Amino acid sequence: MKKILSIAAATGILLSIGASHIAAAAPTHTNGTCNEVAIPVSASETDTEKLSVSATFCVPTTWQPGEKTVDIMVSGATYNQTYWDWPQDTPRYSYVDKTLQSGRGTLTFDRLGTGRSSRLPSGGLAQTITTDASVLHQLVTWTRNQGYARVNGVGHSLGSIVLTKEAALYNDMDKIVVTGILHLPNIGLNAPNFATSLYPAPLDPAFADKGYDASYLTSLPGRRGSTFYDPHTADPAVIAYDEAHKDVSTAGELTSSIVELETPAPLNSTQQISVPVLLVMGQTDNIFCNTLVDCSSADAVAASERPYYAHAAEFTAVTIPDTAHNLTLHPSADASFQKINAWLR
Repeated sequence: MKKILSIAAATGILLSIGASHIAAAAPTHTNGTCNEVAIPVSASETDTEKLSVSATFCVPTTWQPGEKTVDIMVSGATYNQTYWDWPQDTPRYSYVDKTLQSGRGTLTFDRLGTGRSSRLPSGGLAQTITTDASVLHQLVTWTRNQGYARVNGVGHSLGSIVLTKEAALYNDMDKIVVTGILHLPNIGLNAPNFATSLYPAPLDPAFADKGYDASYLTSLPGRRGSTFYDPHTADPAVIAYDEAHKDVSTAGELTSSIVELETPAPLNSTQQISVPVLLVMGQTDNIFCNTLVDCSSADAVAASERPYYAHAAEFTAVTIPDTAHNLTLHPSADASFQKINAWLR
């Protein structure tokens, strides 16, 4: 039960606490208890301005054997924490629900600028992957300060880039799960579709009166289905709900994520990751999968990505059939979660 507790660089971000244009209904969970929390953070280690991250912290009714473990989940571009706790058909799509059933706690959150979290002040520090990684590090610290010795990270798409950047800079998580991302040049035919699906949030009717400036981007109406979903397997009702509850990302996040993906393996920050890494890709993720990397083959994905994680204690790659970019929001969500859960346990 939930208790109420190569895109233009950023040009400045307004300071406010902003909510998504349509608040998503929060699922209830029979296998645990969830509380909304506002966690104070700063945009960097040197920034003194206090911001607030809107998060949801859930603990299971029954913990898995051993040390109590919390999975921190990081959503992708134009999504917020709802991605991990989808309110439609919760037993199928909610990774929070599945994780609680498996006996681990969860921390989901809205990245700065999304959901109910703060926005950076206009004219100040631009929000980038490094900014997001600094905030994530503070959330890991917050979670450990609650008394949880084991903390895993689970990321999706841009959130996976944030996760790997954080793991490289701070080395403070036990395991990380990376989903929906491959390094360039492994970029599929649909990547231009993703890039051209974005436009300034102030031009979108859903965000026009929310005080966003042009450094905030969202998806053009009607484009999420073709960008993020397998048209042969995804539920049209899920795509429609996604369209109605989309969020924003900053140009700085997107441009800095491209830099992270384009940096060659020997020079990539992922070389600093020392903890075990699991990579999970949908086999029909046409943003990243192409003739260079056959995502129907886990071995091909592993061979392509392993050089980026050369110093990880372990690197494993798996792929999920009939699944495109949004791993959690396809009917195969149980299959992908079972792979992730077995690896984390």
